[in-house]
Amino acid sequence: MLLAVLGIKAATFLIALGAITFFPAFNQREYHNDIHWPREGPPTLATYFATWDGAHYLFLSEEGYQKGTASCAFYPLWPYLIRACSWLTIGNHFVAGLLLANLLSLAAILVFHYFVAQHHGLATANASVVLMLAYPGAIFFSFIYTESLFLLLVTLFFLCLFAERYGWVTVIGFLLPLTKAVGVFCIFPLLVHLWLQQARWKEYLAYYGPILGYATYFGILYSTTGNAVEGFEAQRFYPNQPSIAHIFDPLGFLAHLFMPLRLHGMLDSALDRGLFLLLVACLYPIWKLNKVYFVYACFIGLVPAASSWFLSYTRNVMMCFPLFLVLARFLERRDNGFLLWYVVALSGAFQIWFLLRHINFVWTA
Repeated sequence: MLLAVLGIKAATFLIALGAITFFPAFNQREYHNDIHWPREGPPTLATYFATWDGAHYLFLSEEGYQKGTASCAFYPLWPYLIRACSWLTIGNHFVAGLLLANLLSLAAILVFHYFVAQHHGLATANASVVLMLAYPGAIFFSFIYTESLFLLLVTLFFLCLFAERYGWVTVIGFLLPLTKAVGVFCIFPLLVHLWLQQARWKEYLAYYGPILGYATYFGILYSTTGNAVEGFEAQRFYPNQPSIAHIFDPLGFLAHLFMPLRLHGMLDSALDRGLFLLLVACLYPIWKLNKVYFVYACFIGLVPAASSWFLSYTRNVMMCFPLFLVLARFLERRDNGFLLWYVVALSGAFQIWFLLRHINFVWTA
């Protein structure tokens, strides 16, 4: 498993370097319209590996939160971790971020495999990991994005939760809301698990972890920008202006769901909506598999679709690991063996297409 993951990561960078060398298609317009890396001077080789959100995280790592900037929409744990590790790379935040993303994603995949094997068997674990690594959005495990850190934390969260190690659950629950906005929703599967296990009242204190983590997020924004909700206000810089208020606008959601579509645009992606419908179709199997997974999937899979009207949904739904789990359980069956590898091949082809788009500053997710 370790060698397979390392091989996929090596292939990702080899394909990227080959495309940069022989088939350059860099989108200069988007590069100049958005924050970019390096922030001064023309594009460099590093630019191809720090496009879109990666440039925001590097800005936060080097400069910190600054009032009125679009980067305030991003959460602090990942850029602060890059800053801390830059001491090991002689102050090079780009190298620190790239190394961290790959090391953390490697750890996340191995822990995810261990977790699924423990609770659902080795065959399901193998199929789940194969599907996750072949998924188009898996390219973000190799770039300076927060998905590597979040997947590692959320897998550890469930591993400790099912082992009833509530001290660690509290600590990891504290870190999740500092990593991604949806991290605070870990409180709901936690509470459902405690209720189903008829836990003692003291064990319910674990839900203070996510609450304190979210409070710390607001504290960081207030101490750095003077405005605790600067991150929410920074959403005005982004298409669809993601907001929890969109959840209470079902007509707006339906209008975006059934709007005229392209294969994969920023706001009109058929791929985003297809993945959303796939998740909806899988909710009942997830419910039958595990009620705690179901609660997690509802908040992690449905809320991002509704709150941002599908912006970046292909990437966001990747953190909904129960989706990969139920698909793996279906595809791992002996009579579905060919279908599993057909899905993997198709997903892998889309992943290469995503990779070529992403490194050239063309919208991916």
